[in-house]
Amino acid sequence: MTRVKTRFRIIFGASIALVLILSLAFKLYASSTASQLSGVVALVSKGRAIEPFLETPGTSFVEAHFYLPEGLADDVIFGIDQELIEGVDKPLYIKGGDWMGLVGLQRNGAVWIAGGTDETMQGKPSRDRAWKIQNLGQPLEPKTWYRMRCESDFGKRTFKRLKIDGPGLHKTLMLNDLRLDYPNYMPFDARSMSYYVFAMRGRSMMKTRGTPLVYFDDVTGGIERNGKDTVVFQSGFEDQSIVEKQPISLPVIKLSNYRQKHFYLEREESQFRTEKAPFALSGQFVGVADVDLH
Repeated sequence: MTRVKTRFRIIFGASIALVLILSLAFKLYASSTASQLSGVVALVSKGRAIEPFLETPGTSFVEAHFYLPEGLADDVIFGIDQELIEGVDKPLYIKGGDWMGLVGLQRNGAVWIAGGTDETMQGKPSRDRAWKIQNLGQPLEPKTWYRMRCESDFGKRTFKRLKIDGPGLHKTLMLNDLRLDYPNYMPFDARSMSYYVFAMRGRSMMKTRGTPLVYFDDVTGGIERNGKDTVVFQSGFEDQSIVEKQPISLPVIKLSNYRQKHFYLEREESQFRTEKAPFALSGQFVGVADVDLH
């Protein structure tokens, strides 16, 4: 979501020093007052489970719980993402490839899926997201914890399914026919999985000012082995009072500069923080994605 994600994406639109500007289906502008993408990213490349997966990728999942305040504007898009970073040394598909499984929701029940194309599968980064829009068939309630989980097959570079669960809502969307996007070249020195939660908003889609906050808790990333989940990353925002910028180095980004399983701002401009909240799902803290356009 530029071209090197400092969302990384923006290395996300995604978040890095080649800041990545998320190009929404609606046109987002580079100005912070015209649009805002606020998210965090954690990298995982070391461990008994993840290392064999990175050698031969298969099904992976990312899930998070989210909580919407009263008065959240309908145009705010929020969600989860997981990405396979190929690195520049011995890539699987494309040198510097970044395969993105991003899904977003709106309070009114709209589902945004960042799909890939014939061009992106051949290694041409997408300039604009080829959004595929679906619908849950009902709006999301405020002051309620929901869980969203997305599964993707990084061997085939396709989505698999999206699940949304909460009071009065148990929905599964099958996404097997949708390809993962390749948003930008990411010159990491080695392979890694990355996990994200985010919210975004563009002034061109605004209808009302609304409350510009989305809350997250209990973020989990993992892989599927022998039909069972193996968790490789978990965070309830309990051990990070401050979310730092990414330790970007160029021309090659060194994984060794990153703390494993530690959240960083996906882009320098991200308005993402941790807060103590009485409604936290677990523990005392939540992650807060702020998309105030000032």
